[in-house]
Amino acid sequence: MSEEKRKEKKKEEERKPLEDSPFRRTDFEPLEKLNHVKKPSVPLEIKPVETVIEEKLTEIENDVLEIAKDILKLKRYDAEFEVESETHIQKYPIIEKLYAKCIAKLSFKKGYSKANIFLAIRSLEEKNWIVTNERRTKLEILENEKLMKILDFIGKNSGIHARDEKIEKELNLTRTPFLKHIMTLERFNLIRSKKIGKSLHYFLSEIPEDDELDKFKVIFLNPLIPKIIEKIFKDKTISISKIGEELNIYSGTIQYHIKKLKDLNLLEMTKNQSGKKIHIVNIDLLKKYNEIFKEPDFTKLLEGL
Repeated sequence: MSEEKRKEKKKEEERKPLEDSPFRRTDFEPLEKLNHVKKPSVPLEIKPVETVIEEKLTEIENDVLEIAKDILKLKRYDAEFEVESETHIQKYPIIEKLYAKCIAKLSFKKGYSKANIFLAIRSLEEKNWIVTNERRTKLEILENEKLMKILDFIGKNSGIHARDEKIEKELNLTRTPFLKHIMTLERFNLIRSKKIGKSLHYFLSEIPEDDELDKFKVIFLNPLIPKIIEKIFKDKTISISKIGEELNIYSGTIQYHIKKLKDLNLLEMTKNQSGKKIHIVNIDLLKKYNEIFKEPDFTKLLEGL
């Protein structure tokens, strides 16, 4: 048999398990709409996965994930593609190969049905445990010491941007490799990015997205801002020049930051009973902020209310 015929025979053998693949469908509906797939009569065992995020995978998802670690590395399957929506991702050969391999390895050994294997793969994709164009699973990301160090750094420095000098000091990374790792973490939904002003800022994905609170976090990265708030909170009648004098900062800089705080509704200008202009700190917003972000901590400042 010629080499060409042997290759053709091998390709034909690989195609056979995929002939009835659900991934060949043209209508890829979300998981919750797949009512025609029978649910297992006995709930699958749930195993906690010890990771930096509070997430659990079922036994079948863990088994599929182990197989995916090898399949995603197969270079003959193109992992780079564009899809119209997340649910269309299942049409591509690398996922079909994973489906076929899972059927071959798990159907007899574990007794999983094709439908349950299909749902497990879909679930892993939707939860970003499988990201094909990364050639890795989230499990491998969570075992990567460098990526976990960056993830921990983002957790401790919520709202940081790529040009912050702390990145090179604490991570020993320049901007370009840092951004490369950030893209990986974002693809696996471990972090999220938010454009505030002209820069992208990074947060852990487990922190709920809130336009208002995200902006507060970014502005509070400047240690001068909480000090200004503290000065005004303790003395509503304090002048801008006095704040500058006490903080040893040019009064024009103080004025600039106070305007930004007003734009964010963290400060409000009004008049007291004697008609003197005063600044009022929005206490409710500071409390709301500290429900999500713990730094800077305004609770001690507000204890005296």
